[in-house]
This record gives sequence, structure tokens and C-alpha cells, in this order.
Amino acid sequence: MRHLDFYRLFRCAKKKTIAIITMAALFWAIDTSTLGAPPSTPSTHSPSQLTPAQIFQYIGEQKVKTAAEDGNTSSSAKTDKTYSPILLEPSGRPWCVRFSPSTRIEDLKEPFKGNLKRFHAAITRAGIRIVITTTYRPEERSYLMYYSTQIARNKESAVTVPSWQGVNIDWGHRDRIGFKANLVKAKSAARDMMFGYGIGSMPVSKPGRSSHNYSQAIDMQLSNFVGKTVLDAQDKSRKIKNFIDLKSVGASYGVIWYGPEDRVHWSLDGN
Repeated sequence: MRHLDFYRLFRCAKKKTIAIITMAALFWAIDTSTLGAPPSTPSTHSPSQLTPAQIFQYIGEQKVKTAAEDGNTSSSAKTDKTYSPILLEPSGRPWCVRFSPSTRIEDLKEPFKGNLKRFHAAITRAGIRIVITTTYRPEERSYLMYYSTQIARNKESAVTVPSWQGVNIDWGHRDRIGFKANLVKAKSAARDMMFGYGIGSMPVSKPGRSSHNYSQAIDMQLSNFVGKTVLDAQDKSRKIKNFIDLKSVGASYGVIWYGPEDRVHWSLDGN
């Protein structure tokens, strides 16, 4: 009976001794850190080689590290969930009404603006009918016109057309994951755009290379001019027998006709 009591007393004392040692080690770690002792670097050792104080520090570091990793994972998941790429709209006729051009002479720039005003006034007084379809043209519209024509005329593949800032168009009519293109639909849509712009067989300049982009050109249809008398820039009366005569009068004002490939186009330099 006495032996049993001694054994229990021994176990109790042993537990208290371990607790005391542990607590002492903990207080020692706190005291040394408070007093400015050099910080230990438990992360550079394996846990089996650490003192009790370092073990507590090691465990704390591991918890902080795990929490940080969990936080990064959570943030990444949240970012992936909320991220949505810019959606591209398939090409087609609806694009033809966007980035509308101007039909106002006032939106042109000098010196072409002044030249055109004088020529326009002269042919108006002569009774010639004028229909203006375009003066200034945004580069975005030129981009749509040019590449829809290139695709429709088999001069460019729908999947190789470069992008243009501010024009979120899908020339290739790709599938939902944006991988596989439908070239049949792409060409049909490009053809619809070309006809929607009224291009027909006329040439189209690349965006940034058209005089319309710089407000130095006009597209206008002239009719009812045969037999009319028009004053040229030197105030000389000119009898208009054909379109060539009218073109010559325009040149005297500095309004140069492009040519038969694009009969409606007039500009400062003919381009």
C-alpha cells in the first residue's frame, strides 16, 4: 500500500517538474526577448534540436506561415473567381453603325477645308447636285472597313487580323473558349460589313493612312453637272461638258479627285 502511494507521489512530482521546467523555459524566452537578447532562429533548425522556448517560437512561426499561405490561396481563388476577360463581339453588319463618320465640311481641317468651301460654293451656285457621305472618318471605322474588305476579298485570314484599341471585335467567330475559329462565318460576316459600308469594289486605305483620318478628304457624289457653267478658282467661267471638266475645276481650287477606282473621293493631294 505504501509502495503504491510512493509511486503516485513520484508520478505527480514528475509531472510538476516537467511543467515547472516548461514554464521556466517559456518565461526565460519572454525575458530574454524583452531584455534585447539576440533573436533565436528556430526556423533554421529542425524541431528536434530546439529548446522548449524555441519550440514555442517554432510553432508560432509555423502557424503564421500557414495562415499566410491560406490567405494567398484564398486571395488567388477570389481573383480567379472575379476576373472576367473583355468579351469580344463577332464581326457583322451591326459594326457598320459604330464609330460614325462626319458629313460636315466644318469638321475638316485647313488647308483642305478652305479649298473645299470655295469649290463647294462654286458648284452649288451652278446648280450641281451634291451629296456628301463622309468628311472626317475615325481610325476605328477605317480599321473595320479595311479588314472586313481584306477578309471578304480573301486577302487576309480572319485569324491573323491585328487587334485595334477600343474595337473589341472577334473577326474569327471563335467558339466559347476562344480557341477554334469558324472561317466560313467569319468571311460571310466580313462580306456583310463590306456591303454595309457601301464599299463594293472601291479601294480602302489602312487605318491611319486615309486622308479622311486627318480631316483632309471628302466623299461626295456629284450629279446634274453636264451643261452647267462653273467659275474656277481664277473666276473664269468653265462650261462643264463631262466629269473631266468638273475634275479640272476642282483641281483649280486644290480639291483633287482620286480617280475612277473611287469616284466619290476628293482630297488635298488626291489620295
